[in-house]
Amino acid sequence: MADEPRVVVDTNIVVSGLMTSATPPARTLDAVRRKQIVWLVSDDVVLEYLRVLDYPRIRKYKAITDEAIRDLTWLFIGEAERVEVLNRIKKSPDPDDDDFLSLAVEGKADFLVTGDKGDLLSLKAIEKIPILTAREAVERLGL
Repeated sequence: MADEPRVVVDTNIVVSGLMTSATPPARTLDAVRRKQIVWLVSDDVVLEYLRVLDYPRIRKYKAITDEAIRDLTWLFIGEAERVEVLNRIKKSPDPDDDDFLSLAVEGKADFLVTGDKGDLLSLKAIEKIPILTAREAVERLGL
């Protein structure tokens, strides 16, 4: 698993990937399951995923079930690489996004995948780490 791309996945990609199939966000999550990418997580990022997945407006979708969240949690535990973030980056207009930027840098990510056009995608990169849409990531990975 050493040669696979190291990837940070923003919350909106995780949520979209759970809600849809055969879309770039879903294919990104499938790449984690198939061990085609190394999914980088930190404690703060996992807490963000779980917090957002518990929102009533998210839980109303049939695909966001307790079982889906449990399976995702097993991915965090079994497949993801946990990174301890020691240096916090403050570059995004949305302070919650700084957790993802910090994780990308600290985890030496090859790229960060997001659908956040207003904040993260507008940065284009963080310390030479590209910030890509799910579609761009899927194309780059050949998925």
